[in-house]
Amino acid sequence: MTQSVWDIAIQQNRARIGMIIHKKRKPSIDSCDEKVDSTIVFFGSSSSGKTTIINRILEREEKPKSTLALDYTFGRKAMGALPTKSVTHIWELGGGVRLSDLLCVPISLNALRNLFLVLVLDLSKPEELWITTETLLEAVKSRYDQIICRLKKNDHSQIHKKYHCILEGRTVPSHPDQELLNAFPIPLTIIGMKYDLLLSRSSEHQQIVSKTLRFLNHYYSSSLYFASVKDETSMKRIKGVLSNLAFRSSFTPTVQLDIGKPLSVPEGTDSFANIGVPPNADISIDRLNAKTPLEMWKAAFCGNFNKATNTLAVLRHETDPAKEPQFAEPLVDQARKSKDEEFDQIQRQNERRMREILQQTAADGIFIA
Repeated sequence: MTQSVWDIAIQQNRARIGMIIHKKRKPSIDSCDEKVDSTIVFFGSSSSGKTTIINRILEREEKPKSTLALDYTFGRKAMGALPTKSVTHIWELGGGVRLSDLLCVPISLNALRNLFLVLVLDLSKPEELWITTETLLEAVKSRYDQIICRLKKNDHSQIHKKYHCILEGRTVPSHPDQELLNAFPIPLTIIGMKYDLLLSRSSEHQQIVSKTLRFLNHYYSSSLYFASVKDETSMKRIKGVLSNLAFRSSFTPTVQLDIGKPLSVPEGTDSFANIGVPPNADISIDRLNAKTPLEMWKAAFCGNFNKATNTLAVLRHETDPAKEPQFAEPLVDQARKSKDEEFDQIQRQNERRMREILQQTAADGIFIA
């Protein structure tokens, strides 16, 4: 598609803003403290390609395996003529939303000094996108609040000073939406994988998913990228973005907002005006009652995907390894089945006894409020 001079100028301006943010954030950590190893926490949809991305960053040729719980690895890379190597600690949470409580392990006070979050979403399952994002980000925010609360309670003034300096480094330059943003407290990158499968859906669904994730990305002051293992260009972009976080390697941000191409939206390069209104959906009570833009977008998105609001319980059940045949243990499973049946029988007996007691008390003229 031929671009006008105006379109080219807009893209160049977005790239310039992205570079300013990148340069502003980069020295903030080093200026506050001595050199600190980076920590990257990967979490998101189950089987979305998190391990594949990690192998790309660390330049490993291993065949990806399913991550059952919380995996740890690390990488080292020489930077220029420096004698020491940069080190990055990488954590990967498996199981989708089911094991979100384990995020408290990699998200610690020490890690916060140079911590980056990477939320990986499966674009082939749009009905799970919102609930996955919402559940996992709430778990991270809860852990973050817990750490900050303990800091305030113990009055660690020096740590407060250092951490405040790091937070200042995340302050974005003047932006028309600055007052409307709710910057996530920890630097966040959102990656939508299996982009090729999203393209197999209708253009309407592609637009809904793209616009909704652009809204969430801008609202949380994060960065958003779409990719597919079948698209080498998009995977090289992901490697460049994350290598910059892990090893501070050079990276020039690019901007791509066209529907039909993998999105590339570095922090601060989008705007609510460019994103537009929520996707077309039937006016519902939920949308009319929405009190915030976030609630309105949630209602609109879930209105387009009927299963979107009821998938949390399903996600927690489907990702339970104990129910997967490859992990079967006949003796253990039989004992568990026997105990479950015993529990159900005791529960039915208790319910029957309670009904009899209530009937007897009612016959005696005794009423229990």
